[in-house]
Amino acid sequence: MLSYSAADQAAPCLTEEIYDQMLDETREVASKALNRLRGLGEHLPGGVVEQIERLHQNPGRERRKTARVKDEAIPVTVRAAGLPARGTALKDHCPTGMAVVLPCPAGVGTLLRVRVSSEYGEDRWVAVEVKYCRKEGEGWVAGCELLGNQPPI
Repeated sequence: MLSYSAADQAAPCLTEEIYDQMLDETREVASKALNRLRGLGEHLPGGVVEQIERLHQNPGRERRKTARVKDEAIPVTVRAAGLPARGTALKDHCPTGMAVVLPCPAGVGTLLRVRVSSEYGEDRWVAVEVKYCRKEGEGWVAGCELLGNQPPI
């Protein structure tokens, strides 16, 4: 006796022709959206359109799923065990994460609490996880991802 799961019964098989047609239509919609963004470029933060163009041209190569917005080294408060409470700034951010400049390195997987300025909505603390950390100038840049079901930045 054969048994089928609910997923097997609910997901119809797509022919290669239908799949290719859907991909073509998706590419067309993405191209139109990118053209509209190019027209709005002067109203968007610097570098956003270029990041989206890179995502559009080669989505598999880019790790980021959203464009990051550069911040003018906005001072932030970062709390973590063993981390000095001085010399921290927000370098850039996106809805699901941020890059912060730290006075010392933070290991991958380190949990940080960052106080986000009221420039991004309400003044609030967010919990993030360090995904990478690299030396940059006199400090360290930690790329962080928001944890849990926190509102986007």
